[in-house]
Amino acid sequence: MLQIMQNLREISTGYSVFEKDQVLTHDQLNGIARYFEDQTRLTRIKLLGIGIVCGLRVSKVGDTVKVTAGVGVTTDGDLLYFDRDTVFDRFKSYDKSKPAYPPFYDLGEGEGGEKKMIAVYELVQKDVTDASAMALSQFDAEAGSTLDAKVAVLLMESYINDPDLCSGTDCDNLGKDYLNTIKLLLVDKTDVGLLQKTVPTPDKAARALKTIVVSRPLIVSTVTSADALAALYRTVYQATHRQLLQEFRTVYSYCSTFLSDLFPTNPVPDWTAKLNTLLEVTNATSIGIQYYYDFMKDIAETYNHFRELLFGDTTVCDPNPVWFPKHLLLGNLIQSTDSGENRTGLYPSPLVSHTSERLNHAKFLAQKLNALIQTFEVPTPTVGVAVRVTPSLFEDQSLDERAIPYYYNVAKDVYTSWNYHLHQRKMDRYNYSYNAVLYNALGAAANPLASQIGRFSFFRIEGYLGQNVSTVLKAIQTEIESKNLPFVVRAVLLGTDRTKVVKKSDIRYTDLHRFHYLLRQDLYHQLGEMAQFSGVLKKQIDTAVDNGTITDSSDDNDGASVKEITGGKNAVVTAKTTAAMTKLNQPYLQYKSDSSWESDVSDTLIAATELKKNLGKVIRTDFATPADTLASSTHTQWINWLDEIITKKDEKADAQLLFKTFVSEHPALEHFAGVTRGGTFVLVYGTDNIVVADFMLPYLWSETTEEEDMESTLTKSTLKSDQIVENGIAIQQSLNKVITKKLDLFNATLKETLQTQLNAQKDYFNVSKDVAELKGRLGISGPIKTAMTSTTDALLNFKMKETALQEEKVALLREKANALNVADAQRTQYKQEAIAAEAELAESIVKTTQYVAESGMAVSTGSAGYNAMSDLSKRMSILTDTAAIAKTTGGLTGVQQSTANTDLKVILGNMTRG
Repeated sequence: MLQIMQNLREISTGYSVFEKDQVLTHDQLNGIARYFEDQTRLTRIKLLGIGIVCGLRVSKVGDTVKVTAGVGVTTDGDLLYFDRDTVFDRFKSYDKSKPAYPPFYDLGEGEGGEKKMIAVYELVQKDVTDASAMALSQFDAEAGSTLDAKVAVLLMESYINDPDLCSGTDCDNLGKDYLNTIKLLLVDKTDVGLLQKTVPTPDKAARALKTIVVSRPLIVSTVTSADALAALYRTVYQATHRQLLQEFRTVYSYCSTFLSDLFPTNPVPDWTAKLNTLLEVTNATSIGIQYYYDFMKDIAETYNHFRELLFGDTTVCDPNPVWFPKHLLLGNLIQSTDSGENRTGLYPSPLVSHTSERLNHAKFLAQKLNALIQTFEVPTPTVGVAVRVTPSLFEDQSLDERAIPYYYNVAKDVYTSWNYHLHQRKMDRYNYSYNAVLYNALGAAANPLASQIGRFSFFRIEGYLGQNVSTVLKAIQTEIESKNLPFVVRAVLLGTDRTKVVKKSDIRYTDLHRFHYLLRQDLYHQLGEMAQFSGVLKKQIDTAVDNGTITDSSDDNDGASVKEITGGKNAVVTAKTTAAMTKLNQPYLQYKSDSSWESDVSDTLIAATELKKNLGKVIRTDFATPADTLASSTHTQWINWLDEIITKKDEKADAQLLFKTFVSEHPALEHFAGVTRGGTFVLVYGTDNIVVADFMLPYLWSETTEEEDMESTLTKSTLKSDQIVENGIAIQQSLNKVITKKLDLFNATLKETLQTQLNAQKDYFNVSKDVAELKGRLGISGPIKTAMTSTTDALLNFKMKETALQEEKVALLREKANALNVADAQRTQYKQEAIAAEAELAESIVKTTQYVAESGMAVSTGSAGYNAMSDLSKRMSILTDTAAIAKTTGGLTGVQQSTANTDLKVILGNMTRG
């Protein structure tokens, strides 16, 4: 039986070198051909690749089979191709009479010990003469199976044909022919497995491996201790740890064909042992456990990235000649949804593969996996370690592009296995890292925050673990401010005791504090006025006693010494106001630490009110005094109420800095060992003030804490003069002296007063009589109109009545002078009398005003004197005669200049201007 030849089963390694005139043998000549044939074939499969390069798509078209133009290479180096679309319309059996091809005979032994062959059919091209071929339309009936269940196989039928014709007397040696014929065959889908060998490619390895899914620790508000937080992370990273070990078991078996140059032996046992040791160490502590979780993420991400790069990479470095030595599978005659089913793929060599760079990157990541596992060290909490901010990228970018975390020991050169592209350029020292100084970083990595940071979306923050939270906060805040970094830092307590909260500053200064300060300043100045008023009052009392205005000790004061009462109470007021003012005029924190100002103010009020009460018989209050103002002020309550509001506001703000509250209000909290641009870095510390963890918010949550203003004492307004402060109380003579003096004056003034009243009454009756006579003469009936303001001063009442009558007289004469039925001579007389009456009215207005001024009568708004002057002003307004107006104005101006009554001066000024 003829055998299909496989050239590369035995590869020729040399050939004969001929000498001059040498007689050549067939072995020498054939050796040359075999050597160069093998080299040609090896060049194809080793340097170019194997499998279907393009085209060669098979399809059933009616009762024909069509194969498109295309080319492919077998693992024996045969070039199989159709240079145009080719149609086949007939078939015949391809049985044992044909050259034997071993993949067709792997069904065990048949009768007689011969190997059993699968059913194979050869297709015949359209327009090619072959008497043994039958139409494809008869295939199902003749073959006993359906054409739709067949797979097309392109075979290079290679064998040696010996054409020698020998007779009984002669046998000419004509040589042998090496024939290579491309055949299109059909085999059943159930037998196609004999023709398919597994080609170990990176793509197949990727599909055999599984993605590592890293679970997230879901942070809940019930976490109130470092142990509880550690338990949360421990559950998550242990699950990841188990996944990694499970996947690592098969990595080398699937990937050894392209990793063996890096790892001659399987590295997984060493990785597993190292990871188990690290897990045991980490499980024994609660500090730094987040970093072990980060380490698991790094391993999983590197592994997943490694697997991802393998997809689509069918590169084969050293093809095995037995995979498909003389055939290519073209696929099913009836295509399924998978166009690659039962079809030989393309397996290029690394020399021509477009995925070779991806494979190199994947191999680099395999080395990186090893480096990460070998160099990870659980961070040890150390006081005094530098806290550093390192620009990096967020997790939406590959691990290669991010900064190297500080939990990798760079002394073991992990930086050379970190970034593939930098490594390719021999620029490993340009990697950013907390530990960059240890490998003499170059470029911006040597001083990252001094160079442009615009391309960095994330900032790693490391070195804080195990240090005091206040120290860490200050260090990070200093970096933020000095390096203009685009994020904020906060700290939250992992506990429930609000009093253990570490604040950004001792006071959260707000507008409430400013309003509080305003109220304190108001009370401060009220107390100052009280002290000033008390001191002046004491001097006034002492002077009044000394000059005999009041009696120092009399029945009026129940026998008590006025000087002693005033001196004692003034001493209390002076001492207590000074103490209270000192305590109120302090920054808020100092004020808050001493509440004794309240008792000082209370003592001041008691002393002031008792002083006023005890001196009630010898003093007169003309308007509210500082003592009255202080006693009626509610600002002491306002200050205390504001204290309560500020305290509650601070307590609420402190509660927001408890981890359990913080998590509830900020569910986006998550650990990333740093913070995104524009985010909030959150330090977590225990009740011992030691930082144990960190988290991040993807947005700003800043506490705008103002420094307390360096407040100075507010300047007191000048609107309230010292005269008002000091003169609120007037000293009155003692009652016995007042009585005696009044009795003496009574006898002296009684006669004068009575005479004045009699004269006023006489003047009033004379004017009244004149008005009555005038009415009679004018023929006007009715009572005399004397409408006017009535006061308690009888003499003033008479003068006001007289002025009213004078006004009525003027009105009567004017009315008659303007009547229509009056003769001209009579009208002239009435006008002259009206002018004379205006002069009398002017004199009456001036006299009445003089009386108001001389009597010392109050003319403040609403008083009887004020109402009287209002009446006089109205009567003055009816004057029309120039002489009368001048007389009135001149008289009132004289009164204005002579009187000491300020209010009266104002009224007279208005009257004379009008």
